[in-house]
Amino acid sequence: MSAISQLQKYFEGKRLFIPIAIGVGEAFYFFYHDFDIEAYRAITWKPAILVWFLMALLMVVFRYLGYVVRLRILSDKVLTWKECLQLVGLWEFSSAISPGIVGGTAAAFILLAQEKKLDTGKSTAIVLATSYLDVLFYVLAVPLFLAFTGILDLIPLNVGPIGKNGMLYYFLGAYGLLLAWAVFIYIGLFRHPKWISTAVINLFKLGFLRRWKGNAKEWGDEIIISAIEYKSKSRKYWFAAFGATVFSWTARFVLVNMLILAFGNGLEFLEIFSKQLIMWGALLIPFTPGASGLAELLFPAFLGEYFANGQLANSTSVLWRIISYYPYLFLGFIIFPVWIKRIIKDRRSTTEV
Repeated sequence: MSAISQLQKYFEGKRLFIPIAIGVGEAFYFFYHDFDIEAYRAITWKPAILVWFLMALLMVVFRYLGYVVRLRILSDKVLTWKECLQLVGLWEFSSAISPGIVGGTAAAFILLAQEKKLDTGKSTAIVLATSYLDVLFYVLAVPLFLAFTGILDLIPLNVGPIGKNGMLYYFLGAYGLLLAWAVFIYIGLFRHPKWISTAVINLFKLGFLRRWKGNAKEWGDEIIISAIEYKSKSRKYWFAAFGATVFSWTARFVLVNMLILAFGNGLEFLEIFSKQLIMWGALLIPFTPGASGLAELLFPAFLGEYFANGQLANSTSVLWRIISYYPYLFLGFIIFPVWIKRIIKDRRSTTEV
């Protein structure tokens, strides 16, 4: 089966039905489980609610554009803005249909490898660099924010069946895993590229990636070349790439602050931001697509105190997922046919030449 056929199998068909069915089912469950019409009648509907909600939607756009700018920078502007828009959309799409612990990284390796402007080593190095920058933001933001807000006061007494101490250890374990990953990629990209090369060769022995294991040695050599190139990049280059990462992740978290300002009482901006850092660490572990289920459980547990009642907290949790998760599912349906058509056209043009 060709790489194109593999991608079509990954992004189409019944594979998409499972995450969509899970997500929609959970949305209905959490919305109707404690439904109380009086909770909504108690809201004083003001123009400010619409303003904050529109700001929340704007954060979705900012998050997306931050990733687009970063990809453009990391590709040394070899990829056009249009190509970056398409690739980020598919990357986010693959994250939405993949387990939380996997994300869209595995699919991103293959997506970028199809771009004829990038050799496979360069595309793999870009994926690793984006992963490093994402994790770097998190491992730096956690101690920075929690130093001002504390951690024990931010964790609720219970998150479903998980108690306060259990949630604390759960979060610390996830943070330790991310910290180890950041150190590994840093050493691999900037100190000992051979490590990353060996890791990639082993990675392509797994699952649907096994098809490309015959090319893994060549890709590993290209990764070493790309890593050497990355080491020569200026501080300005990396500050720009990291700045786009910070912009995107800040928009991701501020989105929730805007929703709380719209439907609750979100004046504790720093505290809410810090709670989301703990929540995101917990969302790393789930094996459900897009961390569905746990995300809707964590939101009211951590942030329920900012709403007048539990119904509003649960409903806002569903709304949060609707505008931050589901758009990428449907965006994939739109972008993938356009992207795959361009890739096939580019290959035909190369073959003719």
